[in-house]
Amino acid sequence: APLQLRELVNCRWAEEVTQQLDTLQLCNLNKHEENEKDKCENHHEKLSVFCWTCKKCICHQCALWGGMHGGHTFKPLAEIYEQHVTKVNEEVANLRRRLMELISLVQEVVR
Repeated sequence: APLQLRELVNCRWAEEVTQQLDTLQLCNLNKHEENEKDKCENHHEKLSVFCWTCKKCICHQCALWGGMHGGHTFKPLAEIYEQHVTKVNEEVANLRRRLMELISLVQEVVR
């Protein structure tokens, strides 16, 4: 049967579902781009090793057979990541303490 414009019903949730689908597609695109950044340019493998000598993330193939990192010192990337997270958290704590000191000094000046 033909459908008339006056017979249409406003579907309140259709716009919300459409927005969620758009967001999901954007997230999937961003994840794909992030995954490509986390792969070795030469071997297209996941970056899993940190070359301490070059200060660079590399894949295990580069570490073992790449030739460019012969005789270099390596550490697991997860270990280096944890060290950096710890260092950043310590710096944030120091900055928060300094902020509290500065707020206190400003309050003294205002008094």
